[in-house]
Amino acid sequence: MSNNTHGAEGQGCSRRLIVLEQREGVLKSTSVDLWHRMQMQCKGSRLSAVLLGPVDKENPSLQLSGPGVIHHACDERLRRYDPRLYRRIIGELFEEGGFSELLFADTALSRDLAPALSVRLGASLLSRCSALPEAGRCHRRLYSGAAEGTFVASSPRAIVTVSPSSILLQPATVFLPDILPLAVPAAEHDDLPSIVRQVVRREGMVDVAEAGVVVAGGRGMGSAEGFALLEELASLFGGAVGASRTVVDEGWRPHGEQIGQTGKSIAPRLYIACGISGAVQHLSGISGAGTVVAINRDSHAPIFEVADFGLVGDVGEVLPEFVAALKEFLKMQ
Repeated sequence: MSNNTHGAEGQGCSRRLIVLEQREGVLKSTSVDLWHRMQMQCKGSRLSAVLLGPVDKENPSLQLSGPGVIHHACDERLRRYDPRLYRRIIGELFEEGGFSELLFADTALSRDLAPALSVRLGASLLSRCSALPEAGRCHRRLYSGAAEGTFVASSPRAIVTVSPSSILLQPATVFLPDILPLAVPAAEHDDLPSIVRQVVRREGMVDVAEAGVVVAGGRGMGSAEGFALLEELASLFGGAVGASRTVVDEGWRPHGEQIGQTGKSIAPRLYIACGISGAVQHLSGISGAGTVVAINRDSHAPIFEVADFGLVGDVGEVLPEFVAALKEFLKMQ
């Protein structure tokens, strides 16, 4: 594949389309981060992005820095993810705009939508890239970060999902992107979704994939009730609660909080693992984390091999003291 199509600057950047994601009317921080990482790579070139669904809290352009254009379909029908309508709108914009590369942040939505668009557009799919692709090459962490593989698109078009980063960028620029309204096609009969059940997060909870601080628990928490301490600790940090697969399988926590190979990949600035042994599948989901703190009574637990700070002890004894000390510290601030 030529650098003219997938180059990092000039014409290459102009042929890339970024998919920005909103959830419940809020622009996701992973999408904001992807936009800013593209701004840094493209060095001032105008970017193009598409955003589907209304954004209630704030004008999306005020959260994004740098020159570019956002094609925004502000339609109430798009507030919730509709696979068929999302595929149709993004696919048509991609083809009509003459783009060659479609970029997503690696999220639950992109893991469903990107493969479908790959089929629709006849594009190669490069998923979970650890950084933005350069010269058409995607680098991906393998075996829980023990190795790295390089993947190259085999077709002129590529769809790329990029893993989150624990370092959030904010380019120093006075430019704000332009917002262009994007028309939504009339719904056809087979476009109408059937909502069987709607599951909504509790109000005020932070998405584990979006949080800057994640406090996660494993089987060592003992029971579902043991997670009350983690919820209190996470709230003090303004973060989110996560869980291992074992915990989710036991029914102690919802699947939306699961971290790991079959859950979510996260990149918080601070990750606190409580009672988590550190199976390979779990470690693959935290390879992008900044500082990792582990609390486990087993001094030989694999989690300590990747932890920046480790504390050997029973979480039932350590956490109450940790919470009390943090409260005292916050009072002094």
